[in-house]
Amino acid sequence: MSRNTSLATVSAAWQHVIDTGRVDETMVRPEVARSWLRCRSLGIDPREPKLPVMLDQRRLDAVREENRSLIETALPFMEFLKTAVKGTGFILVLTERSGVVLDVFGDEDILAMARDNNYVPGCSRAEEVAGTNAISLALIEKHAVQLTGAEHWNVRHHLWTCAAAPVFSPEGMLLGTVTLSGETTQAHRHTLGMVISAAEAIRERLRERETAEEKRGINVLLSSVLGSISEAIITIDAAGVVTNINPAACKSLSVIPTEILGKPIVRLFPSHPELANLLPLRGDNAAFEVSSERPGGRGHFVITPYLMHSDGDVVTGAILGLRERREFLNGVREFSGLTAVFTFDDIVGESPALLRQIEFARTAARQNTRILILGETGTGKELFAQSIHNCSQRRNGPFVALNCAAIPRELMESEIFGYRNGAFTGARKGGQVGKLELADGGTIFLDEINQMPLDLQSKLLRALQEDTITRLGDTKPIRIDVRVIAAANEDLYAKSRAGEFRQDLYYRLSVVELSLPPLRERSCDIPLIALHLLDKLGEKIGKPALSLSPVAIELLRHYPWPGNVRELENVLEMGAIMAEGNVIEPSHLTYRMREKQCVEAERQMPVASNADTRSMRDIELELIRSAIDEFNGNIDLVAHKLGLSRSTVYRRMQQHGIVKSVTVRRETVSY
Repeated sequence: MSRNTSLATVSAAWQHVIDTGRVDETMVRPEVARSWLRCRSLGIDPREPKLPVMLDQRRLDAVREENRSLIETALPFMEFLKTAVKGTGFILVLTERSGVVLDVFGDEDILAMARDNNYVPGCSRAEEVAGTNAISLALIEKHAVQLTGAEHWNVRHHLWTCAAAPVFSPEGMLLGTVTLSGETTQAHRHTLGMVISAAEAIRERLRERETAEEKRGINVLLSSVLGSISEAIITIDAAGVVTNINPAACKSLSVIPTEILGKPIVRLFPSHPELANLLPLRGDNAAFEVSSERPGGRGHFVITPYLMHSDGDVVTGAILGLRERREFLNGVREFSGLTAVFTFDDIVGESPALLRQIEFARTAARQNTRILILGETGTGKELFAQSIHNCSQRRNGPFVALNCAAIPRELMESEIFGYRNGAFTGARKGGQVGKLELADGGTIFLDEINQMPLDLQSKLLRALQEDTITRLGDTKPIRIDVRVIAAANEDLYAKSRAGEFRQDLYYRLSVVELSLPPLRERSCDIPLIALHLLDKLGEKIGKPALSLSPVAIELLRHYPWPGNVRELENVLEMGAIMAEGNVIEPSHLTYRMREKQCVEAERQMPVASNADTRSMRDIELELIRSAIDEFNGNIDLVAHKLGLSRSTVYRRMQQHGIVKSVTVRRETVSY
């Protein structure tokens, strides 16, 4: 009611609409006038003595259950308002969205007045039932309203003043009303402000409850998801407090959830106090290492943090992926391709000196012993090392190769042993795992170890003696299980005697010593090796069926090959590229092939025997026929022996006109 509108004026306007059906809107508010006209058109009796209670106890209980969230949320505010209006003659009423009264609070004397008017839980204050009233108008107009005296349609309500405010859900859905009702003589505009504040507070609390429920739901979902995956996962909030830990992480750390949930993450890793400031200090997802004491010894882990941000890009927490260090390194090795691809079957040659070293290597591979491979550059030392690894019990572990001559002296220690974060200026953030650590559980191949500085040799010796390493800039030793295969392109024993290599390290490395013959000492293997290399070259440059002329073969046989097989491969590739057709002539070979001793060999060729002037085609024919006879036509074994693919063997047989029948896998096939 407007402060300028008197109770008598409104009473006269009410009587006028009752008598005539017309409303003087200059005397009452528009929303009241509209409601009066609706009530008259519905035939609602304005003098009905007492409105009945609409719901019995059973139906009221059902309605209250449907609105339980509203009642539970509103209850603290209703209790507060009850205290605030105590002794003022007001009652506090909560209704649901259709106008059914859910709860009534207040002083006993005013409650008695309300009961006498059936203003009790279960009654309805919907407009079509009770006529114009504050509750129905607040629901219809969807804003707060206060009615006093004759503004009510029913004459029994003229003794009341009521202020009602609609309650909305966080999404804006109408839920009900909060109402303060008292005697008309107690009307005060402040009551409207009180119910408006209460309605807003209820809506805000509902929003908080929804957020909390959503968070609980997310946590339940997160717990379910985390519990169903095999990876160890820990979640923390912005303060570094553990909010979730899945079974895999509990198993890895030997803890139970109740021991750590709600506790700082540093409780899990007490030797890493820096974790107390984990999130404020980290702006990336770089992995870092931690250790934790557990039954059976210390566990070493790698944590990869995945930071969570709010809409304002503020870090709100993190998901921490936890992996045991060895498992993490296995993933790094797989991604980095730290594997051995060659086996002894990939070594081409039939010279007795080579076959003897292969047999030695096969025998040594079965034992977990250190091996030293000596040989000139290009003799296949890494080929032997990979073959030994793949023939050993460590074949499923990593194979890490490191050329000591290719690394600057000042970087070699960090490359081999790794370094921790901040170990030196320019160090990679988060540190770096060394090659020895990467090879844990497998084999490391230290090529050209004769180039390793003496001071670093002593550190390597200690690592081999104690099976532990210490990263550069760190003090914590890390236990490793690595097989070492070393290689040198010079006499390491002579260097150790001359003081140029540590003798104690030499003896540690050379438990088994292999000496690979240079290519010049096994010239009989040159045609076989050339056949194997030309087959690969033909596929590489798109020239199938490459071959060498007789003069070119003799040049290869007489050349000293200081670069060994690696040099032979380069020479053949140049010849294959320069040849216009598929036959490589001397003119297609590099100039150094025509030095004095090679020219002399070329001059002697016209008087050589037929056996000495065989072409590459003749050599291929002889090799293929010999292998077919040796393996009774088994093309798989023939290809294996010649270092060729099966399809290449078939193609060469067709080119050479080999048409006799051979037995292949119990089937007779003609070529």
